[in-house]
Amino acid sequence: MKPGRSLERDVLLNLGLVAVLASALMLALILVAFRAQLLEERSRASMGVNLLLQASLENAMLKRDVPGLADIVQRLGGHQGIRRVMILNPAGEVRFASEAPAIGRRYPQLTIAGPGPKADAAFVHDEAGEEVLRSIIQVRNKTPCEGCHGAAAAHPVNGVLVVDYEAREIRHKAWVGAVAFSLAGIAVLALILGLLWRLLRRRVLLPVARLSEASADIETGRLDRPVAVSGEDELAGLAARFNRMAARIAAQMAKIRTHETYLQQVLDGLPDGVRVIDAADKRIVLANRAYCEQLGVEHAATIGKACYASSHRRESPCVDTLVSCPLVECREEGTRLKATHRHLRADGTTLAVEVHAARIGIGGKAYIVESIRDLTQVARVSHEQRLSELGLLAAGVAHEIHNPLASIRLVVQGLAREIKSGGSEPARVSDYLELVDGEIDNCIAVTRRLLLLSRQPEGRRQIVDVVAAIDDTARLLDFDAQARGIRQMFLPPVAPIHVLADEGELRMVLLNLLQNAHHAMPQGGIVRVSAMAQGGEVAIDVADDGCGIAEEHLEHIFDPFFSRRADGVAGTGLGLTIVKNIVERFGGRIEAASAPGKGACFTVRLPLASSATVEAS
Repeated sequence: MKPGRSLERDVLLNLGLVAVLASALMLALILVAFRAQLLEERSRASMGVNLLLQASLENAMLKRDVPGLADIVQRLGGHQGIRRVMILNPAGEVRFASEAPAIGRRYPQLTIAGPGPKADAAFVHDEAGEEVLRSIIQVRNKTPCEGCHGAAAAHPVNGVLVVDYEAREIRHKAWVGAVAFSLAGIAVLALILGLLWRLLRRRVLLPVARLSEASADIETGRLDRPVAVSGEDELAGLAARFNRMAARIAAQMAKIRTHETYLQQVLDGLPDGVRVIDAADKRIVLANRAYCEQLGVEHAATIGKACYASSHRRESPCVDTLVSCPLVECREEGTRLKATHRHLRADGTTLAVEVHAARIGIGGKAYIVESIRDLTQVARVSHEQRLSELGLLAAGVAHEIHNPLASIRLVVQGLAREIKSGGSEPARVSDYLELVDGEIDNCIAVTRRLLLLSRQPEGRRQIVDVVAAIDDTARLLDFDAQARGIRQMFLPPVAPIHVLADEGELRMVLLNLLQNAHHAMPQGGIVRVSAMAQGGEVAIDVADDGCGIAEEHLEHIFDPFFSRRADGVAGTGLGLTIVKNIVERFGGRIEAASAPGKGACFTVRLPLASSATVEAS
């Protein structure tokens, strides 16, 4: 049932109840008032009859006409509406009566004493048990009567006149009159209530019903249906305020939808998967396009789904002893977690991911925000970055190989001329061949450095000579350094330093750091590279005296796609991200220190390989 109709029904029922109660009260009041009025009228009428009878009695007594008095009483008792007429002496004995059996009866309770004539009327039950309206009047002793009745002072009352009227007819008339008055009152009351109902319905109930319908529209999200405003009363003002409120709600809803769209577009622009989980019911409330693409699912099917069902295809929550669950690990707001998971795609294949999670609180509710990185994608991007960096070395590698090849060509041409002239000597030929062999070794060294740098990661760690890796990588960049006016200085340690890592990836780390140093000095400068064993780890420093890094940028240099090169060339913003990822995978860490205008220093710290491991290798 609609709220407006319920209110209308309640008002109608209440008005009906008021009408019934008012009618009952009116009927009771009318009955009481009409009965009292009728009794008063009968009393006045009986007073007239009694006075007439009293005059006749006094006249008959003065004339001593007793038969005439009896005849008057008899005829008066035969009138319609009069049950009986009696005349009592002062002792209460009936001396004259319209009914013969009543003569001689005694009614001492009907005698009235007191000065002056007095009449009274009341509904009583007679000897037969029937109700009558009894009118009583006393006949006072007067001077003309003292001859028979004695002195008035001693005998103030000569007798009592009693007239009994039919009560049934009186009550019938009272009921008829009361009902007639009541019906008239009810009709007037019904008319008033009808007018009041019409006024209430038009001025109150219908506007309230319209407000109720409008509130129902707001509840279902329809905010474009304003309430019709008519008049200038309070309800019209309420409707106008309601319309303004609905307009403000619509504007706020539009703003919220715009913000939601903006937030979704921002999240969809991120390369990593992102999902937001309600910590209470473990359901996904927000997810971006990358997350859906990682799992091969539709966005609409992801929202509202349990996190364990979405990424792990489970029907129940993950066992927290078997997997690092952010919902379990991040119990307090602000706590963070980094873990490696294996997600199950919609096609049944598994996906290795790196999850960065944090707990946040919004509006009294707790949420888990997860950034999910596809490790296979990271590996692919890392390899592409490696090939891109190798491409930048092409000119330097070509220069390194060109010089030995040119020397070999000169030697070969000299040998050819001597052989044609027939003057070649074995010792001289041997010298030429040794020269060629040395130049070939130079070419092989260059290609070896390049191959070590470009090969795919093997997925296992091996003993890596840090000094050799630094020296080879720096040599690959000699040509680029000369072209930029940069001098590379390597301060090798006294003792060899070895770490457990992938050699190709470690060389890629060094290559990225050296290239970043070159990019920071477009006008030339010095790059200083050093390696030092410190307390179970090696610290590799790559320092330049370039433009430095602004303080506000320093905390973002390892973020994906963040690039601020001093030479003005647009970079990919992935170099340092990949470097950090590789170093952390080897159990190390990377740090950066800089001040604007004073250069920058990157320090890579890796665990040293134990001497037993080095000897075993």
